[in-house]
Amino acid sequence: MNVGMNLGMTLASSVSLRIAGLLLVGATLTSCNVQGFFTSYGDDPVWVDPNASAETTADAAAGGGAGKAIYSRICAACHLGSGKGSPGANIPALAGSAIAQGDATLPIKIVLHGLRGEIVRNGVTINGQMAAWKDALSDQEIADVLTYVRSSFGNTGTPVTADEVAAIRSSTTDRLLPYTEAEL
Repeated sequence: MNVGMNLGMTLASSVSLRIAGLLLVGATLTSCNVQGFFTSYGDDPVWVDPNASAETTADAAAGGGAGKAIYSRICAACHLGSGKGSPGANIPALAGSAIAQGDATLPIKIVLHGLRGEIVRNGVTINGQMAAWKDALSDQEIADVLTYVRSSFGNTGTPVTADEVAAIRSSTTDRLLPYTEAEL
């Protein structure tokens, strides 16, 4: 019987300590200014690209406009800052690319919906996949980056407008898969 009483008192002490701990935490939180810690469920977190620095953005604006900033942030990771790509890693060059500097419709479609499957560039077979950027980039951003690519790396393509991108986006809204070269 003595053991039962000791166990009951131990349990009561444990519960009392837990309640006291919760009250202490509650008192601490109410005495602190925690208003800035909790916001509504509708608030979206602000994502900051760790690869985009103020220097890159400033340099891009001075030497290539918004298109260069977008290229540096998104495209250069694969196609490289030089636009030479990495054919051994299945990433084609944009420098000297007939598709990049030819009819603007093709690169717009590729940036919007991606590209997959085998292509042959400069005698090298590349079998990779480029991501679709239709959900991540606006018409103006796509126009800016394509204008930059079409006029950089020795390319001589004409500028791309946001209206051109919008028209192609609108005419290809049902597209679910990346293009293949044959479809272009």
